[in-house]
Amino acid sequence: MMSGTMPAPSIEAWQEYLGKVNPNVIKLGLERVRHVAAVLGVDTVGEDVRVVTVAGTNGKGSTAAMLAAILENAGYRTGLYTSPHIRTFNERIVYGGVMASDDDLIEAFEAVYTAMDDDHELTFFEFTTLAALYIFRNRLCNVLVLEVGLGGRLDAVNILDADIALIPSIGLDHCQILGSTLKEIAYEKAGIIKDHTVAVVTGELPEVCRNEIGSQAAQHEAALHIVGKNLKIRTVDATHFDFLAPIEILNLEVPALPLINAPLSVAAALLLRLVFKFGISDSDIRAGLRNATLHGRLEKISASPDVLIDVAHNPPAARYLAKYLNLNSRPRNAVIGMLKDKDIENTLREYTDLNLFEHYYVCSLPGERGAQGYLLEDKLMALGIPRYRIQTFDTAAQAYRAALAELPVDSELLVTGSFITVEEVLKSIDENQVWHAAGKQEVA
Repeated sequence: MMSGTMPAPSIEAWQEYLGKVNPNVIKLGLERVRHVAAVLGVDTVGEDVRVVTVAGTNGKGSTAAMLAAILENAGYRTGLYTSPHIRTFNERIVYGGVMASDDDLIEAFEAVYTAMDDDHELTFFEFTTLAALYIFRNRLCNVLVLEVGLGGRLDAVNILDADIALIPSIGLDHCQILGSTLKEIAYEKAGIIKDHTVAVVTGELPEVCRNEIGSQAAQHEAALHIVGKNLKIRTVDATHFDFLAPIEILNLEVPALPLINAPLSVAAALLLRLVFKFGISDSDIRAGLRNATLHGRLEKISASPDVLIDVAHNPPAARYLAKYLNLNSRPRNAVIGMLKDKDIENTLREYTDLNLFEHYYVCSLPGERGAQGYLLEDKLMALGIPRYRIQTFDTAAQAYRAALAELPVDSELLVTGSFITVEEVLKSIDENQVWHAAGKQEVA
């Protein structure tokens, strides 16, 4: 057990403790977390429990959320673990379709703390991952859907072997940690493929990534399914698609989350049905996709005028968001704040190339990683946006208030660029909301 005193049994005390565990400190490797997991008894799952692990650069959270919604609709008690959160830490850990309660978290945090010792002190993400697994075990979940925090091979969730591995996308992000080439990053993501894994499902990846993942799948004798290859999909419109092969399910609707990630969720559900004999019907798939939600992904938080929040923070995510918005031509403005270690210029380029926004309200973000608003202003001007269409603010809350005050009722406002930008704006909307600050600057 750790030396020192365990925090008091209150969510506020644990919030303070976790707030001191810097979420931006990353110590790759599984030795620490495996040791504590074994002491805690969560290093394995029961023979009747299935594990789906989701890795990738973008689309992990929405893919996981859609699959969990399908499973819940089919009557399976599902443990869903995603990160980071936007409003409260509880968002990260969902079982039976309901966020973990404060009491759940306190019990789990105490258990992890007791299992940890001075020689195996955990990072923020390792600590919270074990708390999630502890809750899922105690709540008797039938299936776990686990989103990788960073990479895959050395990420804390990878202490459990995936029955099915999902990789929606791969791009150049976290290069200082995962590698500077797509091949190197693909190798890290493919680390979730194990001898235990029966199938791997990927999105439409660059060839070098497909080759690396295909090599890993073959090495572990896991079947490989690729959207656009043996998984045949046809887009109907902005919210509907047809799943054509290997099984035909037509006119599937995804109203609340990115359409591009839905085929992977459907494929995973079908694999669970065909390989593991899960009782998942086509109607369960339809209902799950229709009802799935995830905070901060294409989420409308206000109407007349419309306010949309999306945590897109790199070029691939911004590209999908821009294409989605461009399907509906209307007046719109944007509040944007970003982290300085992201590809700011090419992220903004996705919006400026389509001339999506009439006015940009750019802001500084807090912390060492936060980019200053003037940096975004300079990048926008370099991309051809005239100065009179840009306003710069010290905080996201200030930018949002100014943008909303000037927004015509028939227009739309997008808040984007970072989890932190979205969180700061939501916090400013309702100052009475209880905010769990632990981990708020941990960014995927």
